[in-house]
Amino acid sequence: MTDNLEYIDHYFKKELTPEQSGQFEQRITEDPVFAEEVGFYLGTKEALGTQLVADKKERFRAIYNNKETRVVRMNPIRKLWPYVAAAAVTIVLVARFVFFNVAVSSIKLADQYMQDNFQNLGVPMGSDNDLLSKSKNLFNEGKLDEALVTLEPLVQNESSNYEALEIAGIAALRLEQYDKTLGYFQRLENFPRKLSSNPGKFYHALVLIKRNQPGDSKIARQLLQQVVDEDLKGKKTAKKWLEKKWE
Repeated sequence: MTDNLEYIDHYFKKELTPEQSGQFEQRITEDPVFAEEVGFYLGTKEALGTQLVADKKERFRAIYNNKETRVVRMNPIRKLWPYVAAAAVTIVLVARFVFFNVAVSSIKLADQYMQDNFQNLGVPMGSDNDLLSKSKNLFNEGKLDEALVTLEPLVQNESSNYEALEIAGIAALRLEQYDKTLGYFQRLENFPRKLSSNPGKFYHALVLIKRNQPGDSKIARQLLQQVVDEDLKGKKTAKKWLEKKWE
């Protein structure tokens, strides 16, 4: 039973190959016990919430391993398995639509990325006096306007300082100064010296998602696809976002 639980869990978390998913759905129509387990899984999943964290998986196992529950549920199922199988197929089709095709807010994706990545900047030890480190400290203290002012001499006078462009863009983005942010990130994207991992194009897409003007979403998706195709920084996140249907 535990093996089936993991198998069903992998299906609904999209961790099976297309061929394995097809085999899963075929098994529902041929195996009445498995069909019942899928239906019970979905009902239990809904009751416990949509996030299948480890403690909830343990709860599923406890439910499945309850002999009394299984005796009561399984005997009539064996007699009525064609109907259960048909119902399970319907549940799977509905669940696939609900779990895999629901539109997500692209702005929420961008907000979460910023929350995870744009809150604090690393500052090397013993370098507090240079402008770049000073701007990072101001950024980390939440003084974003002051950080931008400190960075201005670097972004204006040192075209080779790509890190200053990146930090200035992040600070301006958090201040929702989208046009200024685009300027910084487009310069980073087209940086004259080839960087081993340039985040400029991904950041460009991120700004367009946040700005959310007509046409921004379409261009953002095109940029994210380029990030994936060109194997640029942000590829993993870009690939995940492109797999989602945006609102």
